[in-house]
Order: sequence, then structure tokens, then C-alpha cells
Amino acid sequence: MLKISLFMSGALFFVSGMFFLLKDKASILINGYYFISKNERELYDELKMSRDYGVILLKLALILLIWTIGYILISKLVLWISIVIWIICFVKVTVTFRFDKYKINPNN
Repeated sequence: MLKISLFMSGALFFVSGMFFLLKDKASILINGYYFISKNERELYDELKMSRDYGVILLKLALILLIWTIGYILISKLVLWISIVIWIICFVKVTVTFRFDKYKINPNN
């Protein structure tokens, strides 16, 4: 389980880094944004959206990394608690992430 959480943390750090490096081009990696038409995509601030999503992924990676270190130093229970917290945060992000707050002109 330790190796899996370290791998997941590393993968999330990598994907988060891709959001920061690719900036607005990485916005198509956001869940559901790819399916919006290209005309509608022009109405969104893709740079801000990518930056915010990268921060969210960075937080998820840090949750796993900190709790993995806690597993090494404290006990196995810490890792299981972190995985439950991580799953709750991940589901919350994927279900509640809204594109509306990134519209350039909200009246459209």
C-alpha cells in the first residue's frame, strides 16, 4: 500500500506540474471541459482555470505524500485514514468543479 500511495502522489505531482507548465493548453485535461464546443471555450479564462485545477491536484498530492510519511513514522492506520480523506476530496473536486466561475463575461 505504501508503494501505491507514493506512486499516486508522484503521478499527481506530475499532472499538477503539467497544468502549471502547459498553462491554458492544459485546460482540455479538466474533467468535462474537452466536451465543450470550441466556440464556448473562448468564453472561459483557461489560464486561471488551469492554474486553479493544478493547485487542486497539488493539494491532493500533498495529502497523500504527508500521510504516507505519517505511515512510515507513526502507523498503518494513518495511511488508511488519508486514503479515505483523499477519496472524499477527489470525489468532491470532480463532482463540484464548475466552469461557470471562470467565464470571462458571465452575462453570456
